[in-house]
Amino acid sequence: MAIYVRTTLTVLGAGSVVNVAELAELNDHECRMVRMIELTPDHVIMGAFIDGKIAGQANEPLDTVPHPDTYDQYEGLEAERLPAEDFEGLWAEARAKFPEL
Repeated sequence: MAIYVRTTLTVLGAGSVVNVAELAELNDHECRMVRMIELTPDHVIMGAFIDGKIAGQANEPLDTVPHPDTYDQYEGLEAERLPAEDFEGLWAEARAKFPEL
């Protein structure tokens, strides 16, 4: 099952990292990263990831990440589920900005 999520990780003194991602649920605790878009806090697309390829200024994600249902365990992490169409709209923008994706 595909899960679409927006996360904001805030580290005191270092700022915030905003990502939107498509995850494939593996079990109740883990997901596989499918696609990810890295944004600035004011929603400018900075980079993206798919199939092991990174475009722009995106951090390389782990292959397996925690399930969104576990995010409340992580200090400084805020998350919200996204409708698929919202993610796909952002992905279209990322592909236009980074055609190598």
